[in-house]
Amino acid sequence: MRPVVWRHARSIEAFRLRPGASLEVTNANPDLAAAIAGTLSKLGYNVRRVEQPSGSADGAILTEGTTSQPHENRHWTTLQAAKAARRNSGVIILLQSADLYSGLEGLSRTLRKEWAETQTFAWTISGGDAAQVAQGVQQGHADGVIGAAGELLTAEPGASIAPPSSMPVAKPSVWLITGGARGVTAACAIELARAAGGTILLAGRSAETPWPEDLPLTNELKTLRGLLVERSRQTGQRVTPAEIDRTARNLLAGAEIRETLQAIRAAGASAAYIPLDAGDSDAVADVLSVAQQRFGAITGWVHGAGVLADRLATEKTESELRRVFSPKVGGLMNILAVIDPLQLRHIAFFSSAAAFFGNKGQADYAMANALLASAGRCLDRSLHAARVKVFHWGPWAGGMVDSTLASHFEAQGIPLIPVDEGARIFVNELLGGAPDQIELVVGEAWATS
Repeated sequence: MRPVVWRHARSIEAFRLRPGASLEVTNANPDLAAAIAGTLSKLGYNVRRVEQPSGSADGAILTEGTTSQPHENRHWTTLQAAKAARRNSGVIILLQSADLYSGLEGLSRTLRKEWAETQTFAWTISGGDAAQVAQGVQQGHADGVIGAAGELLTAEPGASIAPPSSMPVAKPSVWLITGGARGVTAACAIELARAAGGTILLAGRSAETPWPEDLPLTNELKTLRGLLVERSRQTGQRVTPAEIDRTARNLLAGAEIRETLQAIRAAGASAAYIPLDAGDSDAVADVLSVAQQRFGAITGWVHGAGVLADRLATEKTESELRRVFSPKVGGLMNILAVIDPLQLRHIAFFSSAAAFFGNKGQADYAMANALLASAGRCLDRSLHAARVKVFHWGPWAGGMVDSTLASHFEAQGIPLIPVDEGARIFVNELLGGAPDQIELVVGEAWATS
């Protein structure tokens, strides 16, 4: 486990563009595009403002990430512009203002792995300062935040640290855990119950489907499918294989939810399950309002919801990006709109190593998780009484990592995080970790190719 640290970075000679180089600047943010084009033209660059990159210039500067569009739109239009600019030798993705949540660093890191022939970087600038962009072009900056004097700060994994050996006694809290009734987040919820007690509200999209009285209990999907097929034969019902599979998965999900609730109660905390799609703003407002009336103000929040829709960036669809953004980014914004952040004492966001290192086929997932990290940094600056932690998890030995993915990681030399160990790391860091270590990379770095 390594904390994320911000350091002054050296320029990248291979990317540095000399005066005379041709540059295209997208016009998504017209004022910024005009300022950048004017500044670089005065420095001797051949600059054109374009609606969409042609891919025929030496470099492209994308301003889509600096607009005030909704998150999904902003990230989708940036991805589209990057795809159009792919044939350029360099692509610069601009982010404006640290307080405008953005995950575009995750895009640049992923594109560098998918497009080896194109150097792609993300720069955060402040105040629409074209001089900062010019400094980056001249000096050859990598990913990072460009300061007022043109210097670059970049995020890197720091030296390995061990989890704290002791934890302060946590005050009784009402915890909201999204995505927390099943998988690895459920294991974290159970460990949190042991350490902190209080009331744990598990929120997830799955229904707590009751188990049929005429079926023996099992946790094996294949076995349950067989039992359902046999029951349909005995009753004379005509059921399709897809319906059998869907029923079996719903039953297993309901059983897992009940097991998690029982384990939390056995660990000494109160527990309740809330069926909730975090990406549905109306549902979040209604459900959390009722929950806080019943259980009290939510003072701890663990955002672990997420889905995958893996596909290479050149083939990624807008519907896939929106599906991935909905629980993580939509859920983040919907919950922040309902819960007063000042009432929170603990905040934990479950990000992914894909956000920090990039990962082939996961441009949307990397962006959504990098946006969580951006939100975590902003909340830490504004909420002085809250402990904020962002966990960039490597692959777990469970959850969304099935046998096929496990083999893929093993082939890359990336070990899986044991579920029990990951849950202990989560609780120890959230309750007792150093307050100034906001982001943590847990597990090994992703392979470079």
